This record gives sequence, structure tokens and C-alpha cells, in this order.
Amino acid sequence: MIVWPSHERLYRAEQVRELDRLTIAAGTTGFDLMQQAGRTAFRHLTRQWPDTRTITVVCGGGNNGGDGYVIAALAQRTMRVQVLAVTDPETLSGEAEEAYQWALQRGVVVTRWQPESVITGQVVVDALLGIGLSGEVKAPFDTVIDQINSSGKPVLSVDVPSGLCADRGIPLGCAVQADLTVTFIGKKIGLWTGEGPALAGIRRFEPLLVPELVRAQVSETAEMISQEDIARLIKPRHRTAHKGDCGRILLVGGDLGFAGAIMLASQTAARSGAGLVKVMTRPEHVAALISRQPELMVSGLTSMHQLDEWLEWCDVVVLGPGLGQGGWGQQLWQKVMLATCAKIIDADALNLMATKPAFMQQLSESAKNWVLTPHPGEAARLLECSVAEVEQDRPGAVRRIQQKFGGSVLLKGAGTLIFDGNLLSVNNSGNPGMASGGMGDVLAGLIGALRAQGLSGYDAACVGTQVHGLAADQLATQFGERGLLAADLIRPIRVLLNPECTKNEF
Repeated sequence: MIVWPSHERLYRAEQVRELDRLTIAAGTTGFDLMQQAGRTAFRHLTRQWPDTRTITVVCGGGNNGGDGYVIAALAQRTMRVQVLAVTDPETLSGEAEEAYQWALQRGVVVTRWQPESVITGQVVVDALLGIGLSGEVKAPFDTVIDQINSSGKPVLSVDVPSGLCADRGIPLGCAVQADLTVTFIGKKIGLWTGEGPALAGIRRFEPLLVPELVRAQVSETAEMISQEDIARLIKPRHRTAHKGDCGRILLVGGDLGFAGAIMLASQTAARSGAGLVKVMTRPEHVAALISRQPELMVSGLTSMHQLDEWLEWCDVVVLGPGLGQGGWGQQLWQKVMLATCAKIIDADALNLMATKPAFMQQLSESAKNWVLTPHPGEAARLLECSVAEVEQDRPGAVRRIQQKFGGSVLLKGAGTLIFDGNLLSVNNSGNPGMASGGMGDVLAGLIGALRAQGLSGYDAACVGTQVHGLAADQLATQFGERGLLAADLIRPIRVLLNPECTKNEF
């Protein structure tokens, strides 16, 4: 079993609170932890905005407000500090009250926030609401959040942007738009999926002095996929390897008008290391595929019986790119879904799953050896709910799909999630330039190739998602996000899948 480093573990709010409680029980005082949090946050502030001479710290109640008072006291030494207390400081208790008194002793002047208050600092420190928020943001905090967002000033959020659900990555009515978020003790999953990444801005993690023995007592809710996982799971080939050792992959799809989808998926599969790539598509598309990539074995499908031999031959089948939902696509879908080989199910193959519940119930458990790769719209159809409901709880949605259909499920979107019924992972690579046609086809071919080369469905989905996003990130860094095309990713994907290369450039 892998023991994940603390920076790769993701937690729900209640788990972070338990880490905090156990750390205090082990001998570290709550105020010590608060001072550590304040010091690290202030250090990140001065690194991010080194020319800052004035700051405004907006404090709520509870420990988040306490962190804000510590930051104000530290800043007081070298900066002009405005502190706006939204929660009456006289009502504070515990470590928050201790931090407030500590700040007063160091000359910090605290002013009660009023609707007419003006933010005067060059940088705003958001210490309003922490991870304890459960319901929607209420007055006056909603007004304060709007004031912060309208100020035009850069914002540092303490632990999480106020108003962001730390578990689901959604704003609870409204949320602070931060430029930098410094989060403590454990990474909150909501900062890495849904709207969390956009609202948090740059994310910095500070583990504080939480003993590893304490961390061992609290299980994480998810794991962060990182570039290190590529080298861990993708090993150099044996010197005597031949094409039969490197996986046989079958790709089925490409109805009339959708040749590009099956072409992108099959090209990516070949460039991702699959030893043999077979494509079955419309006869009209055979010449185009072979001329584009002569290494592919391409056949035109005129009878469903043609699939029998190749479903027996392959290690994995990719079903969905360009499949369509017409008569041709439905026949192919039914034939492939009954097979017991490993499957990568994408695009219209997912939509057909959603519309044919009676057929799905007849499938044997051995036929469910699949990776499902829905985007939020496809996920909504699979769950018979709205896209908004999926996005309101992405971790919950990916779990529900897996519970309903089995296998491994990859829920696309900002902070892609992968769940196999036991392990939940979050991907941290990728960028908005990937919002263009064909990206999913490339991902399906990539995951299929990794599955064919021996990775489990879950590992193939995790590594494939990370590599897919990293390839897009490299291209965006070099050429920009706008105009990024799915086919552009294929070359850097190949490079990333060879981590042993000394010069890892494309």
C-alpha cells in the first residue's frame, strides 16, 4: 500500500478539524498552531507582493478570524495595517480571542466593519470564514465578500476563500475571488476541483507542525495525482520486448461525419505506446486513417460479425469516439458492451448507457471491466439529474456513477476526479485551453493505450489524465491557451510517457 506524502493527500473539512484536534491533544497548543498559520500566510503575502506597504485584514469570528489577527500583528511591525472586524471581537472565544488580545498588545487598531467602510490597504487579507461554513453565506458576510471582490485589490485568502465549500469546491451563495490562498494542515479537496481552483487563485500549502503520527490516524478522502506518478507507474521497456508485449488495442467508432474523433483516439493510442492498434470504422474513413497514420490496422465495418475476432484479440477496446447514436452506432455499442475484455467508454457510448437501462441491467459483472470517462453533461445523463446538480457535488457525483455502473469512473472538468469504488484521486494538471473539440478523444486513446500496456483501469485513468493535462500545460506555456487543438497534444504526450528520457522536450 502506498503511503502518500502529506502534500499529495486531500481532506474534507471534518478530517482537517480532526487533525487539528489530535495535534493539540499531542501537545501543541491551539494558539501555537494559529501563530504558525499566521506567520506562514504573512510570509507568502510578502513573497507574492514584496512592495506592499499597507494591508487591510478583514476578520470574522472563529479560528479564521484569529489567523487574521495574527497576520495583522506581524504586519504591524513593517506596514500600515487596517483591521476591519466583521464579527464583534468582544464575542470571540478560545484561540481567536487570544489572537485578538495578542494583536492589541502589539499596537494593532481594530475597527468594526460598517457598510460604508472603505478598504484602504494595497492588499486585502480575507480572514472572514474558514472551513466551518456549512450553509449559504449570510449577512453581513455576503456584503463584505462583495466589497472585497469589488475593491480591485489583490486578495490573500486564509485557508480557503471565504464562502467556498471546502468539501465540494462550490461557492455557498457567494465567495471571495482570491489571488492567493494559503491553506493549512491538510489540503482541502474543494480547493482542487469544481470552482475551487478558479476562486483560490495560486494555492500554497503549509502543513504546519502536525506530527506524522497524527496524520497516520486520519485517513485522507482523496489523493492528488502528480507528475511523479508517471515515473512510478510507467517503467522503461524490457530490452527484448516485442509488439505483442506492448498491448493490443481495438478502437470502435467514427460514424459518418465523425472521422476526426476516431482518428484522434487511434493516433494517440499508437503514440502512447500500444504495440498494435486496430481501428474499426465506417468504410468511407479507411483511406483517410491509413494515409494519416499508416501504422494503424484499419477495417471498414459492414457487418457486426466482423467485431467477433477482434474483440477476442484485443486487450482493451475503446468505444465511443465518433460513435454516434444512430442505428450503426447502437449496433456496435450493444456488441462491444457484451464483450468481457477491458473497455474505455467515452462520448456517445456513455449517452447510450444512459438511455438503455434495461440492456445495462442484463450485462454480466465480467462485462463491466471498464473505465467510464464522462464530462459533466454525460455524467448528468448517467445519473438522471441536471448538470448543475453534478457540479454542486463533483466528489459525490463520481461516487454515485461508480456505485451505479461499477468499474472506474473519470469525471472530467476542472480538477478531474477518478474513483474506482475505493480510491478517489484528483488531477492537478490542465488548463482552459483544453476547452476545444477532440480533447476527450485524445484522452480516451491515451487511457486505452496505458490499459493495454498493463496498467489497471484506475491507474491508467490517473496517469492518462495527468499526462493529458501536462501536455496541454506545456503547450499553453509555450504557445498560449487560445487556439490549442487536441491533435497538438499527441507529440508532448509521447515525450511525457518516456520519463526516463534525459532531455524531456518536444
